[in-house]
Amino acid sequence: MPPTTQSPSQQLPSRENGLFKKLVRFYEQKQYKKGLAAAREILKKFPNHGETLAMKGLILNSMGKKEEALESIRNGIKNNMSSHVVWHVYGLYQRSDRKYDEAIKAYKKALQCEKDSLTILRDLSLLQIQMRDLEGYKETRHQLFNLKPGQRQSWIGFAMSYDLLGDYDMAYSVLEEFRKTQQDRPAQAPDKPYDNEHSEFLLYQNLVLREAELYEDALRHIQTHEKDIYNKLTLAEIKYDLYMRLSSYDRAETILKDLIERNPENKKYYFMLEKCLNLTNNDEKSNLYENLIEKYPRADAPKQICLQFLTGEPFAKSIGSYLQKGFQKGVPSLFQSVKFLYVTSEKVQIIDSLLNNYLNNLTKYGTFEVSSDNEEIEPASTLLWLQYYLAQHYDYLGKIDTAFEFIEQAIRDTPTLVELYMFKAKLFKHAGDFQTAASWMDEAQSLDTADRFVNCKCTKYFLRANKINTALEIAGKFTRENSSPVDYLREMQCMWFELEAAKSYRRLKKYGEALKKCHEIDRHFQEFIEDQFDFHSYCLRKVVLCAYVDMLNLEDHMKGHRFFRQAAQIAVEIYIRLYDHPLSEQDNDKDDNLANMSASEAKKIKSKLRKQQLREQQEKQKQIDAERKKKEFQRHRNKDDGEEEKIKEDEIIAEKLERCEKPLEEAMRFLQPLEDFSANFLETHYLGFEVYYRRKKYILMLRCLKRMKKLESNNAKLHLCLMRFLKLIETEPINDERLRTLIDEELQTFDIKQGNSIKKIEDLNTDFLKNNFNSLIHRAEAAKVMLLINPTNNLKTIEFLTMLDPNFTDQTIKTCSNIYEGMQLGDYGLIENSMLEKYRNECHRLWPQANIFQPNSSLNVEQSQSSPPSYSSATTPPPPYSSNDIQTNGGKKTAT
Repeated sequence: MPPTTQSPSQQLPSRENGLFKKLVRFYEQKQYKKGLAAAREILKKFPNHGETLAMKGLILNSMGKKEEALESIRNGIKNNMSSHVVWHVYGLYQRSDRKYDEAIKAYKKALQCEKDSLTILRDLSLLQIQMRDLEGYKETRHQLFNLKPGQRQSWIGFAMSYDLLGDYDMAYSVLEEFRKTQQDRPAQAPDKPYDNEHSEFLLYQNLVLREAELYEDALRHIQTHEKDIYNKLTLAEIKYDLYMRLSSYDRAETILKDLIERNPENKKYYFMLEKCLNLTNNDEKSNLYENLIEKYPRADAPKQICLQFLTGEPFAKSIGSYLQKGFQKGVPSLFQSVKFLYVTSEKVQIIDSLLNNYLNNLTKYGTFEVSSDNEEIEPASTLLWLQYYLAQHYDYLGKIDTAFEFIEQAIRDTPTLVELYMFKAKLFKHAGDFQTAASWMDEAQSLDTADRFVNCKCTKYFLRANKINTALEIAGKFTRENSSPVDYLREMQCMWFELEAAKSYRRLKKYGEALKKCHEIDRHFQEFIEDQFDFHSYCLRKVVLCAYVDMLNLEDHMKGHRFFRQAAQIAVEIYIRLYDHPLSEQDNDKDDNLANMSASEAKKIKSKLRKQQLREQQEKQKQIDAERKKKEFQRHRNKDDGEEEKIKEDEIIAEKLERCEKPLEEAMRFLQPLEDFSANFLETHYLGFEVYYRRKKYILMLRCLKRMKKLESNNAKLHLCLMRFLKLIETEPINDERLRTLIDEELQTFDIKQGNSIKKIEDLNTDFLKNNFNSLIHRAEAAKVMLLINPTNNLKTIEFLTMLDPNFTDQTIKTCSNIYEGMQLGDYGLIENSMLEKYRNECHRLWPQANIFQPNSSLNVEQSQSSPPSYSSATTPPPPYSSNDIQTNGGKKTAT
């Protein structure tokens, strides 16, 4: 690491120079105490030696002393700016802080001092590929190639730099030249008969040819080197793809039949075979799958696929046979495997008729079919699984009363089957009763406490019931001992839990905690992006090149994952609400109902709130103190063991998040990745419009409107946003003539013109309602437009909004819940309690089990763990259970 030439003032005598070499070695071996001792000894005689100061700073940085490290490194640079060592060290420091742009600048400065340093060039190339500076990466790999042409990594890295830039011809030429040098490779040792690295190299070379669309060359290449490629499955799939592109369908068919023989449960191969044989007629497909079912009688895939295109009597025969075998074997996932058929009403009727026929025959005769032949009597478990399927069947069709009947009968017959309790919990969830659903899922979990899947389901149900502490206790059964479940789940990057917790906190209006979970999910994805850094050199060294290219493509779109998308949407929605209703304005009255209480009741409630806040603060302080002690202990242990301390992330504090000074800027932090990676979702552009509307960004609002129109031209939210935009430009005239002209041109793409002028908002809203008279969702958004037009006529708007009609096609519990929550949050203006109560009663009549429509419903985090409530048979389906269904379990009464 020391430079070959130095200024006279920075040259060390031979003894100190030897100490400096030891200092470097101590750092590389992580013997930090010895390294610091060596640095001090040099600095006693030469206190201004730049490279020693820099190395001392590097060691201090590894020990977690960031501020001292940076000061020492900067002093080293000041004393010897012409040394590549000090700049390299500064780059390493910036890289450890994940400031990659600054690290790249430091490495380039180091190369100006020592242009042929292999170590600096390698480190620079890793940062350039991490930051996707592909042009810079190509130049750096070219330098490394010139310096070390005998190394395999030099050739492969140089070729890959061209491949990533799309110059496939050059990439293939470099790879081919390298392959020619490998023709005289030594024979493999007896204990290693396969050269997997060379096999992976050939697959990557073929990938480059296919990316260049040189399919004939790729086919010749794969045929020439087939014996050296040991991944036979990938080889066969590549050959099939090439034969199809070159219209050699017979050869492609032969390969596909071999692949199906290898794995008859892979549906992808069957669809590929249909494409290869160019089958468009259902009769042709039917003949093909009859032969395949006969050839592979135990495979489910061909039986499921043929159900897609069969109709009438052939379909009834096939689905009947498939269902009967499922009931006989007791397949819990049988309904999921045929749920795709429920999009066709004709097939649903056939399935419904068959199921009722089976139920009648099994109940009376013990067989599926009644015929003159002496058929075997089915075991009792067959009827059980039929009842389980019927419950799922009617639940999916929206007949929840009938579904309850079947699941209750199944539980009475077999009170020890976990799946029955889990599905009963699911029925309560669909009915809107999340509290009872959580209780039943807890009962299911108690039947099999060693099942992690049931434990996760139980945790999720308690989160949906807003019982966050109870959910943590359930999840803690499978977390590490002597550690907090929250810390363990965060460490394990358990994002489904954090996402459900964020939703729960948002429902409880604990926006700070909800934002904290969203930021934690954002950090997880940032860690995914950072973690790829270690693979840049590993993949080249181990020659796993195809997987490496796939990883780079995945990382480029990592934040398009649904977990990040949902967390980002929650965060943006909360920041918008915090911008509209800052918490500081609501501090004086945290309970919405205090104004309606007497003075004594309000005083009691406030006292309880103060005590609860005090307890929460004490618990948080205990957790913070325990975490600090743990970190201090870990830091001391790291110092003693000479381990490098990991980068410490700043603690996320919920109170700061919910009281941020600029909520819209924080919202942009989540909105930008949504627009980059989730542009195919209308919700992305709706949230974008909401943010830009508040920032008065006209062009960006128009962009969001156009993208929403492209995705769904008759969307209710698009109508609301368009009306708000028209109202904005009407009330706030635009002085910039060019901007006004641009807006007028873009608005012509929307159907809002009448002659040369734009229609009135009232007329547009009326037309919108006429075109969507049977949609409750469109009606709700039109109500917001009515309020926008005439804010004073609030009563008429609420009466229009709260009118329910069975003719509405989307009058569901979810839609009405969203409207009710919006009314409570003020999305439809100020609403009198009487009107709100009237709407709640109407919804309660339609969905009596839903928690949100219950009288005096509460959204406390921890509610009493009482037994599930019973419902009046006059307003609900048959009771979920009766007093006879209560049995003693471990000394306490539980519902079964």
